[in-house]
Amino acid sequence: SRHLEVQLLCDQYGNVAALHSRDCSVQRRHQKIIEEGPVTVAPRETVKELEQAARRLAKAVGYVGAATVEYLYSMETGEYYFLELNPRLQVEHPVTEWIAEVNLPASQVAVGMGIPLWQVPEIRRFYGMDNGGGYDIWRTTAALATPFNFDEVDSQWPKGHCVAVRITSEDPDDGFKPTGGKVK
Repeated sequence: SRHLEVQLLCDQYGNVAALHSRDCSVQRRHQKIIEEGPVTVAPRETVKELEQAARRLAKAVGYVGAATVEYLYSMETGEYYFLELNPRLQVEHPVTEWIAEVNLPASQVAVGMGIPLWQVPEIRRFYGMDNGGGYDIWRTTAALATPFNFDEVDSQWPKGHCVAVRITSEDPDDGFKPTGGKVK
């Protein structure tokens, strides 16, 4: 089985963006060692199902902010099972930022300021909308930006693939305990 995740960004107006998927299956001691995106171990249709299920969950609970929905996926049967919703930006968010081309911390601040997702320029681009988005420090929105329904549009498929690897400093001769020292 595989540990698959969907990154969400949700605003206070009920809009939920699913910013692609990650495979975080390579773990050691409950810590993710390798994160990659987008998911390649499941059919694209299944990945879309995971994204839509994650969006429905966030909408059902009225979630606002960045979140990660985690699933256990069986490669043998194609079935997936909900594990948890993490209500925060996780350490592997740079993988999502690279494949979605969305600055997640900046977008999270915009959402926190009450700016609707459809107004955030990077989110508009992610969904293939015109460039009419934008906002200034006074929270006014550009007149050219038009709202769109996140339930009726598909995101742009990633233009590339990203792999992030965590480097640990451990002593293999002492039970892999954390250690300092020189990298050799």
